Amino acid sequence: MGPRRRTWETGGRWTRSARPWWTLLVVAVATGLAWALQQGAADLLAAGWLVRPSGETCRVERVLDGDSLRVLCADGPLEVRLYCIDAPEREQVPWAKQSRRHLRVLASDQVELVELERDRFGRLVAELYGSGPDRPLLNLEQVISGNAAVYHRYCDDPRYERAEREAREAGRGIWARPGEHQTPWTYRRR
Repeated sequence: MGPRRRTWETGGRWTRSARPWWTLLVVAVATGLAWALQQGAADLLAAGWLVRPSGETCRVERVLDGDSLRVLCADGPLEVRLYCIDAPEREQVPWAKQSRRHLRVLASDQVELVELERDRFGRLVAELYGSGPDRPLLNLEQVISGNAAVYHRYCDDPRYERAEREAREAGRGIWARPGEHQTPWTYRRR
């Protein structure tokens, strides 16, 4: 008697010898997808496809600089530090003024705040979404426009890396001319 072949039974099922192949195929596809996502394929998804977490709607009281602001939420006023970015310090003129002005335009009156953690100064570290119909991620918009650098020490989100690389290549904002304004953390250390 020769080897059993995969055959389709009259009842609409594979014979016993074909079942392991289907199991192997499903496991291989699932493993391949998991590997691709781990390698950064999630970065390839269109931004509109990403599920944005819902947060708390707050009123913008004051933009302090290009990466922090004061908001008024249901629980009271909060000082918020934007996650993943670092903007030029106030003394780094004209870059700091430009960054602050850009964030002020983006934040307008209301934002949606998604809390992530507290920093060592007690400030809330968060992602902020604009109130418009497309709900832009303000943190990322600051990097895209060249008004902030990625704070690599605290950020592992590939979207920010890609946005900074594109802003550098285009020479936008702080990337228009080399200097310490490109690395505010170095400026602060001095």
